[in-house]
Formats: sequence, structure tokens, C-alpha cells
Amino acid sequence: MDTLDKKISEALDDEDREILDKIGRDQSYTEQAVSLFRGKGGWMNWILMFTHLVWFAVGIYAAWKCYAVTDVVEVVRWGLLAAFFMLSAVIAKVGLLPALQANRVLRALKRLEMQVALLAAKR
Repeated sequence: MDTLDKKISEALDDEDREILDKIGRDQSYTEQAVSLFRGKGGWMNWILMFTHLVWFAVGIYAAWKCYAVTDVVEVVRWGLLAAFFMLSAVIAKVGLLPALQANRVLRALKRLEMQVALLAAKR
């Protein structure tokens, strides 16, 4: 905590500090990941996660078939399918990261707005 945060904390009373702590506390990675599936954009993240799981399952099946067949052409065919679906699953999962970062930035912005509002109300 830097000196500005200490000065702001000293200027707040207990009720304001409690509200600010609730908004401003850092969330764990698990809490951030779960919060992706709530709110306005939650439905889209659910669809993206479902698509990820389907592609991953198809990729696993194709990889299993790749190792089970003996013909070289079939091995290449199933291997390319496995690679395609596994990479697609990874890309779908990475698609959730910008939303995670945006939520972090919005949370920090809300905390800053709350601090400014509370300090303006004190004056």
C-alpha cells in the first residue's frame, strides 16, 4: 500500500472503509474466473466454454483414433483432425482472457470512483 492509499484510508470512517474494502479487495484467480459467467456477458462466456469442451472432447477422440488406426493415410487424417480441434479448444479458452482483464480494469475503476466520491463528500 502506498502513501496515497494510506491517506485515503485515514480520511474514511469505518462504514466507508468497509464499503471500499468490499469493492477494492483483490479477487483470487478462481473468483475472477467464476465471475466471467455472471453479468451481461456471462451467456456468451458459457457458450464459449461449452464450445471449448466440445472441441476438446472431439480432439481427444480424434487423437485416440489416430493412435488406434494402422493405415498411414488414416493416421494423418485423424492426427490433423486432433491437432485442429485441440488448437481450436485452446483458442476458445484464450478468448476468455480479455474479458478477465476487462473485469479487473473495471473493478479498479470502480474503486477509484468510490474513493473520489467519498473524499468529495467529506469536503
